[in-house]
Amino acid sequence: MKTMKNVNQKLRIRSFRTSKLTLFIFIFISSISLQAQNTIKGSVTDQKTSQTIIGASVLVKGTSNSTMTDVDGNYVLNVSNPNATLVFTYIGYVKLEESLNGRKIVNVVLKEENNKLDEVVIIGYGAIKKSDMTGAVGGLKASQLDAQSNTNLGSAIQGKIAGVTVESAGGAPGSGTKIQIRGAGSLNNNNPLILVDDIAVASMNNLNPNDIESIQVLKDASAAAIYGSRAANGVILITTKSGKKGDMKVSFNSSFGYASVAKKLDLLNQEEWAKVSNAAYAASGKQPLNIALNPEVSGAGINWQNEIFRNAPTQNYSFGLSGGSDNAKYSMSLGYFNQDGVIKETNYDRVNLRVKSDYKKGIFKIGETVMLTKEKRKDLPGVPGQGTNVVGSAISMIPGFAIYDENAIGGYGGASGSVTDIFNPVAALNLLDLKNDSYQALINTYAEASFFDGFKYKLNVGATISEHKSYNYTPRYEVGGFFKNLNNILVEGSDMNQYYQIENTLNYSKTFGKHSVNLLLGHTIYENKFRSISGSVSGLPDGIFVLAGAVDPSIVGLASESKLLSFLGRAIYSYDNKYIFTATFRRDGSSRFSPENKWGNFPSISAAWGIGKEDFFTNLDLPISELKLRASYGILGNQEIGDYQYLGLISPGISYAMGEPNSLWIGNIQQEYPAIGLKWESTATANVGVDLSMWNGQLDFTADYFEKNTTDLLLRVPIPLSVGSSNDPYTNAGKVSNKGFELGLTYNKKVGEVNFSVSSNISSIKNRVEDLSTGSQILAGSSGSFHGGPVTYSKVGYPIYSFFLVKTDGLFRSQEELDAHNLNGNPIQPRAQIGDIRYIDLNGDGQIDGSDRQYRGSAFPDFEYGLRLQADWKGIDVTIAAQGTQGNMIYNGNNTDLATVRSNVNYSSATLNSYTFNSNSNFPRLDIDDLNDNGADYSDRFLEDGSYLRIKTVQVGYTIPNSLTQKLTIDRCRLYVAGDNLHTFTKYTGYNPDVSSDGLGGRGIDYKSYPLSKTITFGIQLNF
Repeated sequence: MKTMKNVNQKLRIRSFRTSKLTLFIFIFISSISLQAQNTIKGSVTDQKTSQTIIGASVLVKGTSNSTMTDVDGNYVLNVSNPNATLVFTYIGYVKLEESLNGRKIVNVVLKEENNKLDEVVIIGYGAIKKSDMTGAVGGLKASQLDAQSNTNLGSAIQGKIAGVTVESAGGAPGSGTKIQIRGAGSLNNNNPLILVDDIAVASMNNLNPNDIESIQVLKDASAAAIYGSRAANGVILITTKSGKKGDMKVSFNSSFGYASVAKKLDLLNQEEWAKVSNAAYAASGKQPLNIALNPEVSGAGINWQNEIFRNAPTQNYSFGLSGGSDNAKYSMSLGYFNQDGVIKETNYDRVNLRVKSDYKKGIFKIGETVMLTKEKRKDLPGVPGQGTNVVGSAISMIPGFAIYDENAIGGYGGASGSVTDIFNPVAALNLLDLKNDSYQALINTYAEASFFDGFKYKLNVGATISEHKSYNYTPRYEVGGFFKNLNNILVEGSDMNQYYQIENTLNYSKTFGKHSVNLLLGHTIYENKFRSISGSVSGLPDGIFVLAGAVDPSIVGLASESKLLSFLGRAIYSYDNKYIFTATFRRDGSSRFSPENKWGNFPSISAAWGIGKEDFFTNLDLPISELKLRASYGILGNQEIGDYQYLGLISPGISYAMGEPNSLWIGNIQQEYPAIGLKWESTATANVGVDLSMWNGQLDFTADYFEKNTTDLLLRVPIPLSVGSSNDPYTNAGKVSNKGFELGLTYNKKVGEVNFSVSSNISSIKNRVEDLSTGSQILAGSSGSFHGGPVTYSKVGYPIYSFFLVKTDGLFRSQEELDAHNLNGNPIQPRAQIGDIRYIDLNGDGQIDGSDRQYRGSAFPDFEYGLRLQADWKGIDVTIAAQGTQGNMIYNGNNTDLATVRSNVNYSSATLNSYTFNSNSNFPRLDIDDLNDNGADYSDRFLEDGSYLRIKTVQVGYTIPNSLTQKLTIDRCRLYVAGDNLHTFTKYTGYNPDVSSDGLGGRGIDYKSYPLSKTITFGIQLNF
């Protein structure tokens, strides 16, 4: 027994010694191994947001050695080879490989994959995958807006979404843009519905582009019908940036630049003007003007364009904070933008404050968006006389007149004598004070409750309150021989628009095996209130700038309100992600229609087939990763006619004489007839489309064809003046059609260390008036000159407000041509001479007048297109964006003055090559009396090709490596230089081919518009 114990003891001792030796050898080998390894640390962040990425995979290439980033986006990994390659991956992001090259700290930035069919798309009252979309939707991310240099959101999306037309509202600072989606379908309002974080706004022009996360455009009825009557012209959904889980992130963007007028008109100096004017007077047998013989400013005279234009500074700052936890997220920003106009004394100043947050507790979630905006602008003043405004005065003012006159009240000189009454533009800029201030508060709050399995109730309550204040001060002045004002005049006005909304929605979403359903029910209430007041006084003492202490006070006011009550529903069903069906219905009740017609029903239905997911297709072994066919049909409505149209409104303050002797009585009168039986304007849209993705999202292609028919147009029908109505009454009459196609293509590729992408789009829309209230009714549009009549008309068989003008047929170049232009031996143009314009006698009545107008083109282009190129390499990034139109016409109203030589204003330099000086010229002869009416503003002489290609943006940036910025605790630092509107390729001779006068009837008319500017900007972006 004892021997047995000794044996066991010896075995235990031997085992202990062996285990100690084994442990020693293990520790020794491990220490050697650890000494040979390197500890690599770093972080992984999102390129777009600069937020850290939690759970990103970090792998040593060729091994199984890997780790993941922690809650702060950091990682630690032991690597034996100092020259190994790390592979960084995360779902939805492009894989990135980084060689260590002996580094111990490797911070990387991951870029989102650009597979558009896998993107989440914001739709009405919800969001779905784009692969599940059945309607026509276009979208942009913040990274595609080039928002660093575009200070206006409308300008930032121009040319980037097929079917979306963006036109400049003028080059004035803060003027913004006009937007149409898939053409003009109405003769009233064609503005789309714009929603910012689910609440309606009148315009996107005052938004800070740096606040925007994404933009979605709902183009067809299937996508937009959930918004009913408000969506007849399409819907733009704007989502602002939200906070993300993680530590607080700080961003700061700053830029400074200079703008200059993109183009000046080629006009005459004083010596050239005298030559042309004298020749025009000699042709009529008249003595030259005194200003031509004895100018106040000798030599070349005054270049009035140079006197009003300048190089104008712009500055833009944006500061943001964001972050959050599992239960609370926040995002806040403060923006300031200041822009001086390229015309002196004009400027724009904007401040944006935004707060957005959301909080979760159990099944509940609440959140809000608060956006406060203050705008201050000094606008271009209108002027008395035939200059119209400062631009018109500058291009029309004769160079020989002096700018200043110390003996005149106000100190400015001006036109005098036998010349046209043009106001001194420099005097207008310095004497006339026109200011407009705007304030807007957008507040939207929501509360959500998720319960049972797939149900979600949401209450959304919001308001948009905006106030506009105007100030117009006119001092005492004497300007030249035409203009005198002996009393200081002040006009001030204020108007407030209040919009309120309450939305209740119940959503149910559930997947059962291969079946998926998404159901929505909702009830909404919207209310608009408007109120304005305006007052004026005359005879203010010098130095007093308030509505007090003067004579002739006047005050007027206006108020209106409207309401819209709606019920809505939507059902989306998907089987196996291959067969998708969507049905939508909305019922709207509007206070703008009489009680018997106030309700309108707006249904839509659509379907999609994911043919790329079918077994027979996947077996074809093609590089197609996604292929989907779509079709939709739906009906939308329009109520944009103003309030109370179905009532016989009474206008107060109508004076008339009564009694003997007469005394003045103040009364009230009904000035127009009520629109009896007026109902909703209706727009039916059919759409077919295809979405294609190839090589795992490397190439994405979208194509759509649509037909949009608007019936029961809300149209004013002419009635005889003898009826006694001041306005024609509204009725439902007429039909307008829009047909077209849209193509969009995006290609992404990485070649070596270069990432690049190309995105392009093209769209074509054919607009046509199919019917009006009577078969022969013609609706007049806008004038293209100071005294002239309309140059655009809406007529059955042609696009809305097309150009109907008398056609020119070259010049008469011989007596034989003059003699041949006759009807039954009688001259058609009896006062024409050699060198005059020959006109086409369309109706064959032997004379030329307005009845010889014919269709000469449309402001609607044959097609529009956009192109955007982007590339980055080792921290250097380059973006080039271009856009343009083809086939649209522009009526150059400026040339009705500058190129006619029929009035005493300055002229275009083209007059130097007129027939008077060059018998081979196509420019008619000079004659101040113009007996042949060469300057007829109803002719197509002033109609020009408005096609153009614009280099919209060129931007070059450099992101400083993290190894340098981390020492300053900076996550990202990017420097950039950008040029906007650098060059426009066009045959148009005016300032800017991207132009539109007020109203639909003025589209394509350029008359003394504020010129477009080009801008060079330098900026910095910092993320902490």
